[in-house]
Amino acid sequence: MFHRVLPYKDVIDDMLKNNSDSIQLMLSTGEWQQLQHVKDFLKAFFDATVKLSCSYTPSAHELLQHLFAISKVYRDIRELESRDETLAPVVKAMTTKFLKYWDDVPLVTIIANCLDPHWKVKYTVKMMQKYKENLGLPAHNEEGRVNYALETMFNLYNSRINVARPASTSGSHHGLLDDLRDEDDLDENASMNELKSYNLGMVEKHPVDILDYWKRHSSASPTLAMMARDIFTVPVSTVPSESCFSSANRILTDRRSKLGPNIFERLVCMKDWIDAENRTQHFVPGETSSCVETQGSGTATEAESDDEEYDPKDTELWYLRNNY
Repeated sequence: MFHRVLPYKDVIDDMLKNNSDSIQLMLSTGEWQQLQHVKDFLKAFFDATVKLSCSYTPSAHELLQHLFAISKVYRDIRELESRDETLAPVVKAMTTKFLKYWDDVPLVTIIANCLDPHWKVKYTVKMMQKYKENLGLPAHNEEGRVNYALETMFNLYNSRINVARPASTSGSHHGLLDDLRDEDDLDENASMNELKSYNLGMVEKHPVDILDYWKRHSSASPTLAMMARDIFTVPVSTVPSESCFSSANRILTDRRSKLGPNIFERLVCMKDWIDAENRTQHFVPGETSSCVETQGSGTATEAESDDEEYDPKDTELWYLRNNY
């Protein structure tokens, strides 16, 4: 709402100024500046909600980046407190709440960011250091902590791959060269070269589909590809799953209260699968304020107006539409 009001600041002031009954409602210049600060403060949370509520694309590797963006907003607000203390009580309460959950970022979130070819370990460590600095937290050997976590998980997955490999057998189908290659594959140092090669390689400077990236690199980096497959499967937000269960209220109604549990489960699952295929899991037909989920962002928004047909392939910048 704020980003819609602020561009019309002068229009609103003129309208209130010309109406003697509403002149007392006029905002001062300082109050308009406070409104701008509130808008900038909330935008980081809004952007994080938009992106992390996604259910059609991976979001695990983006959580740390949004946490950093929020920490940067807290830092900027602290710098403004010397000139404007209006937001101080609100920001202090929100900072306390934020640190309660994100004082210590989960290692799986850090590893997910390391598996993003745009960041890798080098820039993940730098972001973690700045994240701690923005929140006024001590940064104790973030590089060692990140490398240890990544190597520990890598070794665990690498051992699973080695166990899954068929044992070497001597015979006509397995010669000396094949035996030597198998020994090299089982060598721990050779396996660690996969991790080192990934971290020392060039970072991606252009947007890439992260699932497609690891699919293409699964032969050269099988262990890291397996890690990426498991980590990126986990959604950051519970909004999509909760929305699926909330749709049950529209299936089990007063007129359909005797559905058996098996039939009810099948109806819920089938509806969610069909909606997922059409990218309309959060679109509720017939409701003027229903929610739709776009393909790119996967977040809930207000439905389109009655004279505009909903297209599930609309751009993810739904919040910039005129009718939002």
